Amino acid sequence: MVIGIDASRGWGGAGSGINVYATQVVAGLIADPPAPLRLYWPHRRPPAAAPALAPDCRWRCLPLPRGWTRLRLRVEVARHPPDVLFVPAYRLPPGRLRRAVVAIQGIEHRLAAAAYPPRERAGLEAFVRDSLLRATAVVVPSETTRADLVHHFDADPARLVLIPHAARCDLPSVPAGEAAAIRRRVGALEPFLLVAGGQHRRKNLDFLVEVLASARAEFGGRLVCTAIGGDRAREVQRAARAAGLDDQVVLLPPVDVRTLAALYAGALAVAIPSLYEGFGLPALEAMACGAAVVANDVGGVQEVAAGAALLVSVESKEEWATALSQLASDSRLRGHLVQLGLTRAGRFSWEKSAAQHRSLLWRELRLARAGQRR
Repeated sequence: MVIGIDASRGWGGAGSGINVYATQVVAGLIADPPAPLRLYWPHRRPPAAAPALAPDCRWRCLPLPRGWTRLRLRVEVARHPPDVLFVPAYRLPPGRLRRAVVAIQGIEHRLAAAAYPPRERAGLEAFVRDSLLRATAVVVPSETTRADLVHHFDADPARLVLIPHAARCDLPSVPAGEAAAIRRRVGALEPFLLVAGGQHRRKNLDFLVEVLASARAEFGGRLVCTAIGGDRAREVQRAARAAGLDDQVVLLPPVDVRTLAALYAGALAVAIPSLYEGFGLPALEAMACGAAVVANDVGGVQEVAAGAALLVSVESKEEWATALSQLASDSRLRGHLVQLGLTRAGRFSWEKSAAQHRSLLWRELRLARAGQRR
């Protein structure tokens, strides 16, 4: 009996929520496999950072630049079908599968639809519908996503398995002097708000730029955003120029873990102005690193924060301006949020998440052995 795992979203990505989730969970399964594993990888060599495999587990390297899931992975699982296939990111390969477990992080394409181009939105809609139709179990990271799938897609609650994420565990503790030097090097001069990962339009950076322009007198600090580039970075830069904030908005490409840790340590607060999040991993990561969090009160962020963040009404410039003024002027409030956040983040762990995935896959394997498809 073999469990196949689509490992394509793990290791070496830009640190997106799905990349962090796939890396941490698949690494946990490799470290303590519930059964022999067959790990599908879209490159010529396995990822160097992955743990060593047990003797009865192996990598299947299937290099293909584009169309990997619908072509190479589809052919591989058709020729050599695993008893259970686990896909951490939405999309199952076409074709018949014995039993399949897929993770759906959220349905932001439905609940922040204006932020998605029509083609991207249609693709995500198709992936979600197909996964709900063909998967024998669907992993969701939050009660928010579970409820969204039941309400908007009439999903069967019995097949939705809640397994929360955790903060990434590779962020180091950087000495204060080195952290300050890193921040100076990248232009993160204090005080600054940090947005960790702002590439997608649903992250709503244009709105935050407008808030900073209106709250210039109360806040007067910088906005630093990581993991943003290309056309999206140029759009935000244009918005900053239009608001007269050219020198106060710092846009960075994906950064290494030491730089990210230094930014968390020096931020006045981590801002999450997203229109919607199915889970809110940036909030949990920020809290785990000892940063205060201010966020829109929608979706999974409010569930994850659970009273440990300053939540404001989505798209309310006045409330955001007031929140930034409070954070800038009240060190006791910031300290209180930091302590609440550390406690809250401590309740989540990737070890627990991997153990729950392990139990789920073992259950699916038993059902496959018994000949059950649904």
